[in-house]
Amino acid sequence: MPQAKSGPVSESGRHLWVVEDVIRVVEQAERVRQQQKAAQRAAADTMHRSAESQERTAKSYEDLAEHAVYSDRRGEYLKHAARHREFAEKDRRMAEQLRQLATGDWRRGSSI
Repeated sequence: MPQAKSGPVSESGRHLWVVEDVIRVVEQAERVRQQQKAAQRAAADTMHRSAESQERTAKSYEDLAEHAVYSDRRGEYLKHAARHREFAEKDRRMAEQLRQLATGDWRRGSSI
């Protein structure tokens, strides 16, 4: 009749399984952390490009306003330009916050 192993050998075997499981979990957590940081950097880059686009849009509205000196739409164009500059500033702030998260500098003066 087979007998179950007991004693120091089987106990150390169980410990090795636990250690191997812990190592696998730690490695997986590190992979997830790296993926998270890459996603944060990608999002920051996207927000930066959005800010640049908003700046170009604001500049276009300012150009329209400059050419509409005698038009009643001049003020409207300038309001649109100002609004797009606000969007650009918000996008830049979000991009910076995402970069700080990705580098681990989020504790320094930034609140998200």
